[in-house]
Amino acid sequence: MTEEPLARIEQGDQSFEALFRRGYGAVYRLLYRVTGNASDAEDLAQDVFLQAARHWPPLWQDPGADAWLWRAASHTALNALRGERRRREREARVFQAEGPLQLIGERAADPAEIAARRAEQEAVRNTLRRLKPRESALLLLRHAGLSYAELAAALELQPSSIGTLLARAERQFKEKHHG
Repeated sequence: MTEEPLARIEQGDQSFEALFRRGYGAVYRLLYRVTGNASDAEDLAQDVFLQAARHWPPLWQDPGADAWLWRAASHTALNALRGERRRREREARVFQAEGPLQLIGERAADPAEIAARRAEQEAVRNTLRRLKPRESALLLLRHAGLSYAELAAALELQPSSIGTLLARAERQFKEKHHG
């Protein structure tokens, strides 16, 4: 690996900037859905783009760059799910030190609704952790709005198998989530 891509970015390489502008929002939204935390999602999205910047040959010159971004984001998201226990421990320490924090939009909402929504989000995250990595990635990326063709490219699968694999992943999710 060479530092040449980073040097070119520092000098204003417009191709990387275009890749960043095109992909950052979608990568961030996927990571936010998984982590449920804006700060963590921003940090993880920056990690994905740092990986892209260091990729050699330059990723932004590759026609498969968008698929690479989705693959990197889904792997990063799954790693974040696996590290959820550590995150919960950090949040518990902050809560004990500073008291409860609320999102601005939640301040006027019913506390019971907020608790129910957070409990369901945590249950979904726990279920995704128990699935096979490919099943979790399929569900995450489909929920992020990727088409079957984009899913196939991002996960390096045959386009003709996406429907079957997605149906199987959804079935496994339902069994583990409600079972």
